[in-house]
Amino acid sequence: MESLTPKDWSVEIVTRGRDGHIVYHENSCAASFYWEFGGGDIVAIIHAGKAVAWDEKYPWARGRREEVLERVIEEVIRQKAQTCTASIDEKRGEMLFRKQ
Repeated sequence: MESLTPKDWSVEIVTRGRDGHIVYHENSCAASFYWEFGGGDIVAIIHAGKAVAWDEKYPWARGRREEVLERVIEEVIRQKAQTCTASIDEKRGEMLFRKQ
Protein backbone atom coordinates (compact mmCIF):
# COMPACT_ATOMS: atom_id res chain seq x y z
CA MET A 1 0.00 0.00 0.00
CA GLU A 2 1.25 3.47 -0.86
CA SER A 3 2.21 5.64 2.09
CA LEU A 4 -0.11 8.60 2.72
CA THR A 5 1.22 12.09 3.26
CA PRO A 6 -0.49 14.79 5.35
CA LYS A 7 -2.01 16.26 2.18
CA ASP A 8 -3.98 12.98 1.80
CA TRP A 9 -5.63 13.24 5.22
CA SER A 10 -6.91 15.87 7.65
CA VAL A 11 -8.54 16.20 11.06
CA GLU A 12 -11.50 18.47 11.69
CA ILE A 13 -12.44 19.45 15.25
CA VAL A 14 -16.02 20.58 15.86
CA THR A 15 -16.93 22.12 19.22
CA ARG A 16 -20.42 22.39 20.73
CA GLY A 17 -19.84 23.92 24.16
CA ARG A 18 -18.14 21.29 26.35
CA ASP A 19 -18.11 18.53 23.73
CA GLY A 20 -18.20 17.92 20.00
CA HIS A 21 -16.78 15.58 17.43
CA ILE A 22 -13.58 14.90 15.57
CA VAL A 23 -13.65 13.89 11.92
CA TYR A 24 -10.63 12.19 10.40
CA HIS A 25 -10.75 12.57 6.60
CA GLU A 26 -8.66 10.39 4.33
CA ASN A 27 -9.18 10.88 0.62
CA SER A 28 -12.96 10.39 0.23
CA CYS A 29 -13.43 8.42 3.49
CA ALA A 30 -14.04 9.62 7.05
CA ALA A 31 -14.07 8.36 10.63
CA SER A 32 -15.95 10.34 13.27
CA PHE A 33 -15.35 10.33 17.02
CA TYR A 34 -17.15 12.00 19.94
CA TRP A 35 -15.06 14.15 22.29
CA GLU A 36 -15.69 15.85 25.63
CA PHE A 37 -13.74 17.93 28.12
CA GLY A 38 -12.37 15.91 31.03
CA GLY A 39 -11.68 16.73 34.65
CA GLY A 40 -8.64 16.83 36.90
CA ASP A 41 -5.48 16.38 34.86
CA ILE A 42 -7.45 15.07 31.87
CA VAL A 43 -8.17 17.99 29.55
CA ALA A 44 -10.18 16.08 26.94
CA ILE A 45 -11.34 12.57 26.05
CA ILE A 46 -11.92 11.36 22.52
CA HIS A 47 -14.09 8.27 22.30
CA ALA A 48 -12.73 6.15 19.46
CA GLY A 49 -14.55 2.92 20.25
CA LYS A 50 -13.07 -0.47 20.92
CA ALA A 51 -10.56 -2.04 18.54
CA VAL A 52 -12.75 -5.10 17.97
CA ALA A 53 -15.36 -3.01 16.09
CA TRP A 54 -12.90 -0.87 14.06
CA ASP A 55 -12.57 -3.01 10.90
CA GLU A 56 -16.33 -3.40 10.58
CA LYS A 57 -17.08 0.28 11.17
CA TYR A 58 -14.24 1.60 8.99
CA PRO A 59 -13.43 -1.10 6.39
CA TRP A 60 -11.43 1.42 4.33
CA ALA A 61 -8.97 1.65 7.28
CA ARG A 62 -8.89 -2.08 8.07
CA GLY A 63 -5.91 -2.94 10.24
CA ARG A 64 -4.85 0.72 10.51
CA ARG A 65 -6.63 1.83 13.69
CA GLU A 66 -3.45 2.71 15.59
CA GLU A 67 -2.13 4.72 12.62
CA VAL A 68 -5.37 6.72 12.31
CA LEU A 69 -5.65 7.35 16.06
CA GLU A 70 -2.02 8.53 16.20
CA ARG A 71 -2.76 11.00 13.40
CA VAL A 72 -5.82 12.25 15.27
CA ILE A 73 -3.76 12.68 18.45
CA GLU A 74 -1.01 14.52 16.57
CA GLU A 75 -3.48 16.93 14.97
CA VAL A 76 -5.56 17.57 18.11
CA ILE A 77 -2.38 18.47 19.97
CA ARG A 78 -1.20 20.68 17.11
CA GLN A 79 -4.55 22.45 16.62
CA LYS A 80 -6.01 22.73 20.13
CA ALA A 81 -3.93 21.14 22.89
CA GLN A 82 -0.30 22.23 22.51
CA THR A 83 0.33 21.87 26.26
CA CYS A 84 -0.97 18.29 26.45
CA THR A 85 0.32 14.78 26.00
CA ALA A 86 -1.96 11.97 24.91
CA SER A 87 -2.35 8.26 25.41
CA ILE A 88 -4.72 5.60 24.14
CA ASP A 89 -6.71 3.58 26.66
CA GLU A 90 -7.39 0.45 24.60
CA LYS A 91 -9.64 -1.13 27.22
CA ARG A 92 -12.04 1.82 27.12
CA GLY A 93 -11.42 2.77 23.48
CA GLU A 94 -10.47 6.35 24.39
CA MET A 95 -7.74 8.86 23.64
CA LEU A 96 -6.88 10.80 26.81
CA PHE A 97 -5.26 14.26 26.67
CA ARG A 98 -3.48 15.30 29.86
CA LYS A 99 -1.82 18.52 30.96
CA GLN A 100 1.97 18.29 30.71
